[in-house]
Amino acid sequence: MGAQRRQHHRQQEGMRAANAEANRIRAIQEESRRQYQLQIEAMRAQAEALTPDAPPRPIQSTVDASRTGVRTARSARGTVSGLSRGLSALRIPLNIGGGTGGGLNIG
Repeated sequence: MGAQRRQHHRQQEGMRAANAEANRIRAIQEESRRQYQLQIEAMRAQAEALTPDAPPRPIQSTVDASRTGVRTARSARGTVSGLSRGLSALRIPLNIGGGTGGGLNIG
């Protein structure tokens, strides 16, 4: 019984030592991660300090601004013809058997 107890105690002591070593390694990794984050933040701050400010936007004249809402007149006929041209582009020819000449336009 005494040998089993000593063996059990050695196993427990080994587990405690391994756990302590794992905790030490984890603490080192977390510290290096924190140092890395601080280094990245310092580099970002340095990069922002080095970037030049954006140049001022040019002032546009009032003549250009007044023309933005002007639209040219279109006749009703021009609007309808433009619409029909768009619809004709959507027609799909269906070739059902037969020769190579033409197809059926649905639409």
